[in-house]
Amino acid sequence: MFKVLTILLLVSVTLTGCTPIWQARPDVSPEALGQARQIALLQLNNWKIQGRTVIRNKQEAWNVGLRWQQNKDEFHIQLLGPFSQGGVSIEGDNKSVIMTLDDGQKLKSTNAEDLITKTLGVQLPINALRDWVRGLPHQQSKVELIEYDDKGQIIHLVQQGWDIDFKRYVPFKQYSLPSKIFITQPDRSLRLVITSWKEAK
Repeated sequence: MFKVLTILLLVSVTLTGCTPIWQARPDVSPEALGQARQIALLQLNNWKIQGRTVIRNKQEAWNVGLRWQQNKDEFHIQLLGPFSQGGVSIEGDNKSVIMTLDDGQKLKSTNAEDLITKTLGVQLPINALRDWVRGLPHQQSKVELIEYDDKGQIIHLVQQGWDIDFKRYVPFKQYSLPSKIFITQPDRSLRLVITSWKEAK
Protein backbone atom coordinates (compact mmCIF):
# COMPACT_ATOMS: atom_id res chain seq x y z
CA MET A 1 0.00 0.00 0.00
CA PHE A 2 2.83 2.38 0.88
CA LYS A 3 4.46 1.74 -2.51
CA VAL A 4 1.21 2.55 -4.34
CA LEU A 5 0.77 5.77 -2.39
CA THR A 6 4.38 6.72 -3.14
CA ILE A 7 3.85 6.23 -6.88
CA LEU A 8 0.65 8.29 -6.83
CA LEU A 9 2.47 11.07 -4.99
CA LEU A 10 5.25 11.06 -7.58
CA VAL A 11 2.75 11.24 -10.42
CA SER A 12 1.00 14.16 -8.76
CA VAL A 13 4.26 16.06 -8.37
CA THR A 14 5.26 15.32 -11.95
CA LEU A 15 1.99 16.40 -13.54
CA THR A 16 1.73 19.62 -11.55
CA GLY A 17 5.23 20.57 -12.63
CA CYS A 18 6.38 21.50 -9.10
CA THR A 19 9.48 19.35 -9.32
CA PRO A 20 10.59 17.82 -12.64
CA ILE A 21 10.79 14.07 -12.25
CA TRP A 22 14.40 13.94 -13.50
CA GLN A 23 15.35 16.05 -10.46
CA ALA A 24 13.27 14.11 -7.93
CA ARG A 25 15.29 11.73 -5.78
CA PRO A 26 12.89 10.25 -3.21
CA ASP A 27 13.85 7.10 -1.35
CA VAL A 28 12.00 4.72 -3.66
CA SER A 29 13.15 2.11 -6.14
CA PRO A 30 14.02 2.86 -9.78
CA GLU A 31 11.11 0.60 -10.77
CA ALA A 32 8.63 2.70 -8.77
CA LEU A 33 10.04 5.89 -10.27
CA GLY A 34 9.82 4.30 -13.69
CA GLN A 35 6.14 3.47 -13.24
CA ALA A 36 5.46 7.06 -12.18
CA ARG A 37 7.34 8.38 -15.22
CA GLN A 38 5.36 6.15 -17.57
CA ILE A 39 2.03 7.35 -16.21
CA ALA A 40 3.12 10.96 -16.63
CA LEU A 41 4.63 10.49 -20.11
CA LEU A 42 1.45 8.89 -21.42
CA GLN A 43 -0.11 12.36 -21.08
CA LEU A 44 2.41 13.75 -23.61
CA ASN A 45 0.40 13.22 -26.80
CA ASN A 46 1.16 16.36 -28.85
CA TRP A 47 4.82 16.75 -29.70
CA LYS A 48 7.27 17.15 -32.55
CA ILE A 49 10.89 16.17 -32.87
CA GLN A 50 13.69 16.84 -35.28
CA GLY A 51 16.88 14.88 -35.62
CA ARG A 52 18.82 12.43 -37.69
CA THR A 53 19.24 8.69 -37.87
CA VAL A 54 21.51 6.06 -39.37
CA ILE A 55 19.56 3.09 -40.69
CA ARG A 56 21.48 -0.12 -41.33
CA ASN A 57 19.92 -3.07 -43.13
CA LYS A 58 22.30 -6.01 -43.58
CA GLN A 59 25.12 -4.58 -45.75
CA GLU A 60 23.50 -1.21 -46.55
CA ALA A 61 23.34 2.00 -44.53
CA TRP A 62 21.55 5.32 -44.95
CA ASN A 63 21.94 8.66 -43.19
CA VAL A 64 18.46 10.11 -42.88
CA GLY A 65 17.09 13.34 -41.46
CA LEU A 66 13.94 12.98 -39.38
CA ARG A 67 11.01 15.26 -38.63
CA TRP A 68 8.07 13.81 -36.72
CA GLN A 69 4.92 15.52 -35.48
CA GLN A 70 2.40 13.64 -33.35
CA ASN A 71 -1.06 14.94 -32.43
CA LYS A 72 -2.70 12.20 -30.40
CA ASP A 73 -3.29 9.39 -32.94
CA GLU A 74 -2.41 11.48 -36.01
CA PHE A 75 1.20 11.62 -37.20
CA HIS A 76 3.30 13.22 -39.90
CA ILE A 77 6.80 11.82 -40.44
CA GLN A 78 9.37 13.11 -42.92
CA LEU A 79 12.43 11.03 -43.78
CA LEU A 80 14.87 13.39 -45.46
CA GLY A 81 17.78 12.02 -47.40
CA PRO A 82 18.71 9.15 -49.64
CA PHE A 83 15.28 7.68 -50.26
CA SER A 84 14.48 9.07 -53.72
CA GLN A 85 17.01 11.84 -52.95
CA GLY A 86 14.56 14.28 -51.36
CA GLY A 87 13.07 11.71 -49.02
CA VAL A 88 9.54 10.64 -48.24
CA SER A 89 6.60 11.85 -46.19
CA ILE A 90 4.37 9.50 -44.17
CA GLU A 91 1.16 10.67 -42.56
CA GLY A 92 -1.89 9.05 -41.10
CA ASP A 93 -3.46 7.64 -37.96
CA ASN A 94 -4.28 4.25 -36.48
CA LYS A 95 -6.54 3.37 -39.43
CA SER A 96 -4.78 4.53 -42.62
CA VAL A 97 -1.39 5.74 -43.85
CA ILE A 98 -0.33 7.72 -46.92
CA MET A 99 3.27 7.81 -48.12
CA THR A 100 4.25 10.60 -50.50
CA LEU A 101 7.41 9.98 -52.53
CA ASP A 102 9.80 12.67 -53.76
CA ASP A 103 8.19 12.65 -57.22
CA GLY A 104 4.73 13.28 -55.76
CA GLN A 105 3.49 9.71 -56.06
CA LYS A 106 1.17 8.71 -53.19
CA LEU A 107 0.88 5.20 -51.79
CA LYS A 108 -1.79 4.11 -49.31
CA SER A 109 -1.91 1.38 -46.70
CA THR A 110 -3.41 0.51 -43.35
CA ASN A 111 0.00 -0.23 -41.80
CA ALA A 112 2.95 2.18 -41.83
CA GLU A 113 5.59 -0.47 -41.18
CA ASP A 114 4.42 -2.71 -44.02
CA LEU A 115 4.31 0.27 -46.39
CA ILE A 116 7.86 1.36 -45.50
CA THR A 117 9.22 -2.17 -45.88
CA LYS A 118 7.50 -2.72 -49.23
CA THR A 119 8.39 0.68 -50.70
CA LEU A 120 11.81 1.50 -49.23
CA GLY A 121 13.13 -1.98 -48.53
CA VAL A 122 13.93 -1.28 -44.87
CA GLN A 123 12.22 -2.48 -41.73
CA LEU A 124 11.46 0.32 -39.27
CA PRO A 125 9.41 -0.23 -36.09
CA ILE A 126 7.43 2.98 -36.64
CA ASN A 127 4.45 1.88 -34.54
CA ALA A 128 6.60 1.19 -31.47
CA LEU A 129 8.81 4.24 -32.05
CA ARG A 130 5.93 6.51 -31.10
CA ASP A 131 6.39 5.25 -27.54
CA TRP A 132 10.13 4.59 -27.59
CA VAL A 133 11.03 8.16 -28.55
CA ARG A 134 9.20 9.32 -25.41
CA GLY A 135 11.15 6.90 -23.23
CA LEU A 136 8.23 4.50 -22.90
CA PRO A 137 7.82 0.80 -23.65
CA HIS A 138 5.48 0.21 -26.59
CA GLN A 139 2.04 -0.04 -25.01
CA GLN A 140 0.76 -2.76 -27.38
CA SER A 141 3.76 -5.10 -27.11
CA LYS A 142 5.06 -7.47 -24.48
CA VAL A 143 8.04 -6.21 -22.49
CA GLU A 144 10.73 -8.87 -22.59
CA LEU A 145 13.27 -6.91 -20.54
CA ILE A 146 13.36 -3.46 -18.97
CA GLU A 147 16.10 -1.72 -16.97
CA TYR A 148 16.03 1.68 -15.26
CA ASP A 149 18.59 4.14 -13.99
CA ASP A 150 18.31 5.66 -10.51
CA LYS A 151 15.93 8.35 -11.84
CA GLY A 152 13.45 5.82 -13.19
CA GLN A 153 14.49 6.49 -16.80
CA ILE A 154 14.59 3.43 -19.06
CA ILE A 155 18.14 2.66 -20.13
CA HIS A 156 17.58 -0.74 -21.77
CA LEU A 157 14.45 -2.29 -23.23
CA VAL A 158 13.75 -5.43 -25.24
CA GLN A 159 10.51 -5.57 -27.26
CA GLN A 160 9.41 -7.13 -30.56
CA GLY A 161 12.85 -8.72 -30.92
CA TRP A 162 14.55 -5.30 -30.80
CA ASP A 163 17.19 -4.20 -28.27
CA ILE A 164 16.60 -0.55 -27.40
CA ASP A 165 19.34 1.35 -25.56
CA PHE A 166 18.52 4.84 -24.30
CA LYS A 167 21.88 6.59 -24.29
CA ARG A 168 20.92 10.12 -23.27
CA TYR A 169 17.99 12.13 -21.91
CA VAL A 170 17.30 15.88 -21.99
CA PRO A 171 14.80 18.03 -20.06
CA PHE A 172 11.64 19.12 -21.87
CA LYS A 173 8.88 20.94 -19.98
CA GLN A 174 8.29 18.88 -16.80
CA TYR A 175 9.67 15.72 -18.42
CA SER A 176 13.00 14.20 -19.31
CA LEU A 177 12.97 12.74 -22.82
CA PRO A 178 15.40 10.68 -24.90
CA SER A 179 17.84 12.45 -27.20
CA LYS A 180 19.89 9.42 -28.29
CA ILE A 181 18.49 5.92 -28.85
CA PHE A 182 20.16 2.85 -30.38
CA ILE A 183 17.72 0.22 -31.67
CA THR A 184 19.19 -3.05 -32.93
CA GLN A 185 18.50 -6.52 -34.24
CA PRO A 186 21.18 -8.97 -35.43
CA ASP A 187 20.96 -7.87 -39.09
CA ARG A 188 19.60 -4.31 -38.83
CA SER A 189 19.81 -1.25 -36.63
CA LEU A 190 18.52 2.27 -36.15
CA ARG A 191 20.59 4.94 -34.41
CA LEU A 192 18.46 7.96 -33.60
CA VAL A 193 19.70 11.35 -32.38
CA ILE A 194 16.96 13.83 -31.47
CA THR A 195 18.20 17.41 -31.65
CA SER A 196 14.94 19.20 -30.87
CA TRP A 197 11.84 18.49 -28.78
CA LYS A 198 8.88 20.87 -29.14
CA GLU A 199 5.22 20.95 -28.25
CA ALA A 200 2.87 20.43 -31.19
CA LYS A 201 -0.34 22.40 -31.45
